[in-house]
Amino acid sequence: MESELTNLLDLDVYTSNGRFVGTTEDIILNVDEKNASKIAIKNLNTIYSDQLEGSEGILLPYRWVLAVEDIMLIKRIPEDLNLEEDEEEKEEGGEVERKKLFE
Repeated sequence: MESELTNLLDLDVYTSNGRFVGTTEDIILNVDEKNASKIAIKNLNTIYSDQLEGSEGILLPYRWVLAVEDIMLIKRIPEDLNLEEDEEEKEEGGEVERKKLFE
């Protein structure tokens, strides 16, 4: 998937099962590998911000992105965001980073 970075900003983000996650704030690049590594999401759905103890943002692996057009569609987020990694993601080496990005 190739796209201009500016086209990826301020998009509504939904999971593959249709749940609103938030809005894209930024894209984190891996300069050495010349690719996007993470997406920063703001305006989190209260379901996620409550699980993250009021955090206003979250970083997700860019490889979770399934499609980008008028919205961004990502893989399903683990139900319990308090886990560092769910079992499936451990095998893939993925994780959800919980940070108060927008303090």
